Amino acid sequence: MRQPAAAAPNSGLPSLMMPCPGCAGRMVYQGRRIVAADLEDTVYACRNCGAELVRTCVRSAKSGKTKPAAAA
Repeated sequence: MRQPAAAAPNSGLPSLMMPCPGCAGRMVYQGRRIVAADLEDTVYACRNCGAELVRTCVRSAKSGKTKPAAAA
């Protein structure tokens, strides 16, 4: 028998909580910036120490959705 979900799918809870690599504090969404026609950076910042984490994604031309870029 399946367990009920802990939170409703459309709840206000974050789907992903990232720890800061510097102080293990909570990273929060800072914004997005276009890098190239097919690349986009999503920036997260730490509330405690101000460290930034940048996640580069490939933008889909048709839907405008993003997916993580392959690691080099």
